[in-house]
Amino acid sequence: MRILKSLLFVLIASTLLTSCNEDDAIPVFTGDVSVTLINKGSTEVVEGDAATFTYDVVLNKTFNQDIIINFDLDKLIAYPSLLSINSVTIPKNTAKGILTVNATKKTDAENVLKDNLNLTFMIKDYEGITNKLYLADDYVVTVKAEEGITPLTPEQQKLIKHYQSQGIDISMWIGKIPVKVEVVTAPNGGFAPFETSQTLTYSGVTYITLSEHATKDKPLLVMSQNAFGLSEYLQYVFRNETILNTTDWYGQTDPNFPPAVKEVLKALGDQRVEKWKNKEYTFNVKVDNLEFKAGGVVKFVDENNTYEIGSDFLDPDLTKTLAAVDFQYEFPLWDELAELSKGNAPLKEHIITGGSVHPNFYIGYSTIIADDWYEGDWVAPTSSYNETEMNFKFNTDHENSGSYDIVTVNFTLPK
Repeated sequence: MRILKSLLFVLIASTLLTSCNEDDAIPVFTGDVSVTLINKGSTEVVEGDAATFTYDVVLNKTFNQDIIINFDLDKLIAYPSLLSINSVTIPKNTAKGILTVNATKKTDAENVLKDNLNLTFMIKDYEGITNKLYLADDYVVTVKAEEGITPLTPEQQKLIKHYQSQGIDISMWIGKIPVKVEVVTAPNGGFAPFETSQTLTYSGVTYITLSEHATKDKPLLVMSQNAFGLSEYLQYVFRNETILNTTDWYGQTDPNFPPAVKEVLKALGDQRVEKWKNKEYTFNVKVDNLEFKAGGVVKFVDENNTYEIGSDFLDPDLTKTLAAVDFQYEFPLWDELAELSKGNAPLKEHIITGGSVHPNFYIGYSTIIADDWYEGDWVAPTSSYNETEMNFKFNTDHENSGSYDIVTVNFTLPK
């Protein structure tokens, strides 16, 4: 009897317990779940730089199982090399995980952006729950186009790969390349500061890209800004040959100074002249058609490579007859003077006969592939490049130099 009572008690207790569990069961949450991203630092990177963006991923609900979320960025499919995104795991019974987005370092030759690109996060897919996940807001990462760098076209990229197949890799020298320059100036020039030799040093960046003249047979690069690191030095020479030359060029009241110069300065007007004197005009030097050869040599100077000083730079048919580095100058004051000379025959004559403000009118006096000064300052132009550096040595000269300047240039790959 006692045994029957015990069994009956167990049965009743079991029935009551089961009934209680069914009544008190926690219902399964089937609603939508919002996802908030909280960035832990910067959300911008310049293309080509290495960076990691980190976000806290916060749900508005916890679950008793792990959740894996894969994020994406709109537009990234068109730029697969820009960023990579890691999947996010949110452990069970928590509401937070960590999202990381990585930008890897790459060479400027691999750049693809012409303009800044804003990319908005999206939820690509997820697993662990059947609820609908949605982002609580718009979250954006910005990849900024590298200043001064024009991406290579697909056709240019093909040329780069073709050169590599021929054993010539010039991709590393495309971009903003650090440069150091030493110039040993010639002594015995016509007036100060050219009367004594100086050793001048410069450091900066040269912008280099594939030349528009490059072909499958000719790997050609162009130094589009601060060629050979010499923009500052050549501007120094040009200014001292002209607007700072109070010995025999700039002297408005001196009757012995060139009348052509006086007329040109008069045509330019006081405002432009003062702006020039105050170094307010930009001055850039460009050198094109640098031919990279197998064996680590760059061909950068040969016969008829540039214009001689004193040439008529208003002549559209002007030809190159000098064996020297082909420095191409970008100086807005010259462009303004050339515009003023249109339809003005007397002004054109003054420009041609000594009043020019074209830098090449004063820089580039002699051949540099042979000794034309016989003063002991000539060096044969040389070049070399390898996986880490590129070097050049050559001469320059100008109207009032006493011999050759000796230029030594060293490029090193950015780290």
